[in-house]
Amino acid sequence: MEPVPFMPSASEISRARWAVALLFIANGLGFASWVSRIPAVRAPLGLSEGELGSALLGMAIGALFAFGPTGHGVQRWGARRVTLAVSLAYGALLVLPTLAPNGWLLGLALALFGAANGAMDVAMNALAVEVEQRVGRPIMSSLHGLWSAGGLAGALLGGLLAHRAVAPSWHLAGVGLAAVGAVLLARGWLGGHVGEVHAAEEEAPRWARPEAALAGLGAIIFAAFLIEGAMADWSAVYLNGALGTTQAEAALGYSVFAMAMMAMRFAGDRLVLQWGAVPMLRTLNALAVVALVAALVSGRLAVTLPAFALAGMAIGTVAPLVFSAAAQRSRRGAGQGIAAMATLGYGGFLIGPPVIGWLAQATSLQVALGVLVLLAGVIAALAGHLAPAAPTTPADAVSVDEAPVQRL
Repeated sequence: MEPVPFMPSASEISRARWAVALLFIANGLGFASWVSRIPAVRAPLGLSEGELGSALLGMAIGALFAFGPTGHGVQRWGARRVTLAVSLAYGALLVLPTLAPNGWLLGLALALFGAANGAMDVAMNALAVEVEQRVGRPIMSSLHGLWSAGGLAGALLGGLLAHRAVAPSWHLAGVGLAAVGAVLLARGWLGGHVGEVHAAEEEAPRWARPEAALAGLGAIIFAAFLIEGAMADWSAVYLNGALGTTQAEAALGYSVFAMAMMAMRFAGDRLVLQWGAVPMLRTLNALAVVALVAALVSGRLAVTLPAFALAGMAIGTVAPLVFSAAAQRSRRGAGQGIAAMATLGYGGFLIGPPVIGWLAQATSLQVALGVLVLLAGVIAALAGHLAPAAPTTPADAVSVDEAPVQRL
């Protein structure tokens, strides 16, 4: 006789949802807290722009190396166990970069912290997908919205403490301690059967390699993260240089983009239920194409800022939707599916700024930003890959051994 599957109660599912939400907030708060204190860490080390850039690259390298092994670990030990372990490491390592005595050790410290951050990103998203399946309706978008809210709070806190001349080591140590406390609290809310090990159809490799069946999802998240990276590094430069705005006005470029993206994430779950993921993503990115073309052709701030906001809305729900779909469809397990998508997305985020810079050098920044128009068009064209797969048999749709499929 087969064992009766464990069915968590509504209160247990609710506590698990709050636990995952707390982890997303803690991650966003910690990451933004570090970013806000980079100037204070750089100053005593006397690093040039190039030296600082090389050190910061360590964080990206650490994350990229962590994605695959984390996906393998999730498949082997379960999302709950891995998430709690790497989240504790994340909180403990947050202060490490502020203690580096030179640029080389700063790069090493950031590689370690980046690995913890990348591992936490994959693991907590895998855990979130399982909680979402138990809830029975979309929650991934709002969780990513909470990450953005945590990031906004971290940035504001960092600015306040920098203004009060609080040492970054004390600041990051305090935030890291708070993150550890959040993890311990989340551990108590997570039931023992949430994030447990699930058998995969294929053996999970130790390094995240995208599956051919997920190529469409990979292209979507690569394009979206490339847009985000390009907006983060070039929006203010474009407004200040090509449009001739003041530096204060130029700062509005990324601000409206990021705020619109956060707002869209909070509204995304409700919109997915009402419209469906495919029509929503296709419509928003088609509108972003039109708005960005109008902004680049007109060269007016009054047209450009709304276009940047629409671009933020267009890609705001891409990561949660793609992570959720990849976790459900990957034959190698949820952790590996998310790790593969995170690798592609992070790759797009990293190469976006230099690609825009090279194109701008060869042509102009206005022409180079036309790449964002093409990428939004790609997302609109490939949005159909987010359509949920139909169950193969009637039994698959009602089996209690499988979590309910997310209604996209």
